[in-house]
Amino acid sequence: MSDPRNYWEHCFKKIDPETYNFSRSKPATILADFCEKYLKDGANVLDLGCGGGRNAHYLAQHGYDTYGIDIAKGAVEFCQKRFARYNLSGIFKQGTFDHIPFANDYFLGVICIAALDHITLECAQTSIIEIRRVLIESGTILLTFDPPDTDEDILDEAEVLPDGTLKFIRGEQEGMLFRRYKDEEIKSLLGKQNIISFDYTEDGARVIVCR
Repeated sequence: MSDPRNYWEHCFKKIDPETYNFSRSKPATILADFCEKYLKDGANVLDLGCGGGRNAHYLAQHGYDTYGIDIAKGAVEFCQKRFARYNLSGIFKQGTFDHIPFANDYFLGVICIAALDHITLECAQTSIIEIRRVLIESGTILLTFDPPDTDEDILDEAEVLPDGTLKFIRGEQEGMLFRRYKDEEIKSLLGKQNIISFDYTEDGARVIVCR
């Protein structure tokens, strides 16, 4: 399972959207505030790295024109079944962060929650360019990065790639990538001049609103 795509596909083989208890799948707590401050009613929003659709679900329920992209086909299918179960409208596609399958200047908002640190630095740099390509000039991006000490107890299950990204080679997270960004690395990645706000959750995750 060394391919990162296989790791995420494996995650979605474990859950059945027909029986899953979606009351356990709640949106990120910072999403409501972002929507209220930065998104117009009915805006089209991309959930990049949508996973099981917890944040896309919130967006659709609150009247946003919702789209989702995920590397895993299983995640896309899970979201489609989830939306069908709740009679929600949304478009989900399989794709990668560095090749977003939408036209230039398409979205008013892009959210990427706890996902951009699961790719290599080079891929993240390209992905930021892609995100800005599909975002309209007045649009806004919401990003979160996990605390830099995440997975501290299983570091011996990972190898370190040349750019500092961890690639797990054994254990339950085999195949997963994780890059432990320091604050200054995030600011460098995004460009300090593009950052609107840079905050922290109680557990130390970084929450960034930028352009």
